[in-house]
Amino acid sequence: MADEFSEILKKIKALIKVYEPKLAVKKDSDKGYELYTAKEAVVAGRTYPAIFFAAAQVQKNFIGFYYFPIYCRPELKEKLHPDLMKKLKGKSCFHIKKDDKETYQQIKDALKIGFDEYKKQGWV
Repeated sequence: MADEFSEILKKIKALIKVYEPKLAVKKDSDKGYELYTAKEAVVAGRTYPAIFFAAAQVQKNFIGFYYFPIYCRPELKEKLHPDLMKKLKGKSCFHIKKDDKETYQQIKDALKIGFDEYKKQGWV
């Protein structure tokens, strides 16, 4: 299982890494990878030095794909693939347990939707 999870982590990390040139890496290790905005952002009238965008993190029984755009803008959930939404546990963490090509495409699509929203909001 550990080998499968490291492969899943590697593939999700590669999908998130596409956005690295416009965002800031906060963590990059064999256990996880995190991207944040690289500039200040105002959300609901409050200024933050940076806003979390997305991450992949090794957990005990899954790889967590953390996707903050749906936390900031819950209406974006309607744009995500229903099969990906079935993996959502909590507010913004998707539990990825299988090395599955369709799931990677759904994550890729979600990242583009989220990045486009961050650009629209002026956070990127």
